[in-house]
Amino acid sequence: MTRIISLTAFTVVTALASTAHAQVWPQTFGAMNHALIDLNGSNEIELHLETPAPLEMMNFGESHNSPADVLDGKYYNDQYGWLANGAFAPPVGGGIWIRLVDATPGLEFYSGGMRPMKANHSYAPLFGTDGTPDIWQWGGTMTHHWVTAPTLGDYEATFEVYVGDVSTGAPLTGYTGDQLTLAWSAVPEPSAAALLCIGLPVVLRRRR
Repeated sequence: MTRIISLTAFTVVTALASTAHAQVWPQTFGAMNHALIDLNGSNEIELHLETPAPLEMMNFGESHNSPADVLDGKYYNDQYGWLANGAFAPPVGGGIWIRLVDATPGLEFYSGGMRPMKANHSYAPLFGTDGTPDIWQWGGTMTHHWVTAPTLGDYEATFEVYVGDVSTGAPLTGYTGDQLTLAWSAVPEPSAAALLCIGLPVVLRRRR
């Protein structure tokens, strides 16, 4: 009986280790959810979130290739993306800027891009992470950034999208911005939780 228990425990540990080294780039999970950006004829930015519901953040326990290793040991998600809601262009000398207004303590932001091109993302800190500016200039194409949290729990971040000077980011007069709040819930990664549940009876048997 002791040998069977030991082998079962070894299997659980081995499975956990295999899971931790399964991939070298972060995982993309769940459907895309876009914050749609529009600049209407009244010079007003309008924002609309495709699906206004919290998204799950998970920690898969993986060690990622550099520069994605900034996500190691953290709960993360890249489902939210910035996307144009139709065709429009900022004024000459102006650009579309996104500013982090407020966020739950512990949230961090890293540069992304198109979701399938994870190996080409810079993973550079954004929106105040590691002392970076709280503003970022959107290039007009679909962009999914990486958002991380240190522990399980619920998180929110409020952003303002506005028209600003293309060089400095200073708001331009005559234009009105808009704000949007995004929400996440950091939860246990399903397969790891299942493996831990398998291992729990082993521990209980050994204690008996």
